[in-house]
Amino acid sequence: MTNELELERTAALLNHVFEHSDPLTVSSLRWYYDLNPVGQAAVGRVEEGEKRIGNYALIPNRYRSISGEERVLGVGVDLAVDPDARGSGAFRRTVEDSYMRGTEQGFDGILGVANANSAPRMVATLGWRALSPLPVTMVPAIGRATGFQSTVIDDSTIESIDGLVTGEFSRTSTSGFAPVWTPELLKWRLQRPGHSYSIHSSDDLVVVSTRTHVSNIPFGVILGVLARRSVAPLPVGRVAAVVGRHHKAPMVIHWGRSPALRLRGIPLPQKMMPSPLSLVLHPFAKNFDRDQFELGEFGFLDFDAY
Repeated sequence: MTNELELERTAALLNHVFEHSDPLTVSSLRWYYDLNPVGQAAVGRVEEGEKRIGNYALIPNRYRSISGEERVLGVGVDLAVDPDARGSGAFRRTVEDSYMRGTEQGFDGILGVANANSAPRMVATLGWRALSPLPVTMVPAIGRATGFQSTVIDDSTIESIDGLVTGEFSRTSTSGFAPVWTPELLKWRLQRPGHSYSIHSSDDLVVVSTRTHVSNIPFGVILGVLARRSVAPLPVGRVAAVVGRHHKAPMVIHWGRSPALRLRGIPLPQKMMPSPLSLVLHPFAKNFDRDQFELGEFGFLDFDAY
């Protein structure tokens, strides 16, 4: 487990750099870095005396291809360099320290979800590969909201996750790599401190959602769509109606690839996106061909935007 002082230094740096409206706490970092059932985060860091000036955390998750090849990738989050240290090489030293720590912990590489400033630097300066951008879609929450049971996740309902599937959720993509989701992993994700989530379950699917506001307008957000069994794609409008009614929102946002849904909607303008969502890849393992890696499934549930 990461010691308290390490987490305090990390929280201080991240709150200073990103100026979060709700400051990060030691408990939220403990949840993210230490309690993930897949494994502990590999955290690259640079210190200056007793002050943290660089941080990059790799959160491990399993990704499996359609052929059964499996890779453990660290989802790169919380990349921050103290403004006073910029231009000193702290950015490169922080990222390279994460390489060492990730390799030591047996990760096959990094799947980075970077902002518009970091992603080009990683590609141009560090030689990473930029993955294809994933679409952001707005869907009107109209139509009949039927076929799903909605549950707000809290301490009294979190154990209901165990009964959704036995073992792993089913894969729905027919190409590329997809995150491997289990009830244990989903329970951990939905217990993120300071956040509220809901699930909407049918006989076939489990949809995870939350609510946000854009220009004071409420939006439902589809974080992820997990299949309980092999299914034909469902029209996204049916899911949007369920999510929108539950969150009292006229529109629903979806980002990423969810093969269990037939996606049709309105492309979301860049200025309205929750954050820049650039995907970059860096392999550690020599037998990992980065040019052959594509994501068949991926969404907000797979990292910490919400």
